Amino acid sequence: MIWVKRTSVALVGMITFALVLLYAGSEWVLRQTHATLIEPIVADRSSAGLVEGGRLARIVGCRGCHSQDGTGRVLAEDVMIGRIAAPAIARRAAVYSDAELVRLIRHGVKRDGTALHVMPTQALMHLADGDVARIIGWVRTLRPTPHDVPGTVSYGPLGRFLILTGALDSKFRPIDHAPPLRPTETGRYFAHVSCLACHDLHQAKPEEGAPATIIPALAQVGAAYEPKAFHTLLRTGVGMTPRDLGLMSRVARGDLKMLTEDEIAAIQAYLVREQNHPSAQ
Repeated sequence: MIWVKRTSVALVGMITFALVLLYAGSEWVLRQTHATLIEPIVADRSSAGLVEGGRLARIVGCRGCHSQDGTGRVLAEDVMIGRIAAPAIARRAAVYSDAELVRLIRHGVKRDGTALHVMPTQALMHLADGDVARIIGWVRTLRPTPHDVPGTVSYGPLGRFLILTGALDSKFRPIDHAPPLRPTETGRYFAHVSCLACHDLHQAKPEEGAPATIIPALAQVGAAYEPKAFHTLLRTGVGMTPRDLGLMSRVARGDLKMLTEDEIAAIQAYLVREQNHPSAQ
């Protein structure tokens, strides 16, 4: 009986030690600070800018994660993963300058210099100066409401393990890939600022935080569809078969429907070119 007791004590000690290492290691990652340039971009408050800013906030997913009216949304709440919430935009933006919002959106860096871990900066870093200004202009029209969701984030053991192993990686993006103006080649532009939030251009990859789910390469998908079917996919979330495409179906019905007919056609034309003649990205 003594050896059973000693084994149990040793096992508890090992588990406790592993949890301490897990917490300390993930906390070290979470508390790292990052220096980036402050870009002097100010909100576009013109009437046309506000309308386009609201449309862009749908296309790039701001309203998909933070809710259509910007009041926030709980994305995950689980004992193992933790609580991950996209905060009410108006309350968070109230303590940020326009330039700090640009840094948050493009580079994934908060006011205190630490990095976000849940935001698609891999796509948002491509937003043109003018379009970031339009989105921030729309953000400035929002007001706090009694229904705002607190933007608290806390990580459980699995969440911290994902952070420590890089499966839930830092969204810090140090390099500025953004043009001053939206390019005339809108297919490449909208594919980058929207679709790259989930997809890689040329490689299939596991879904972030859910490695059993494989997200197909974007160029391959675009080239596999006939134009009419691709249009249907982006408008309704229905692919070549009627099966539920999960997140893709929800995003298409909620956000991508704001793309114009010409923009959808341009996106597919760009993806077909990329599939046939890949360029350096």
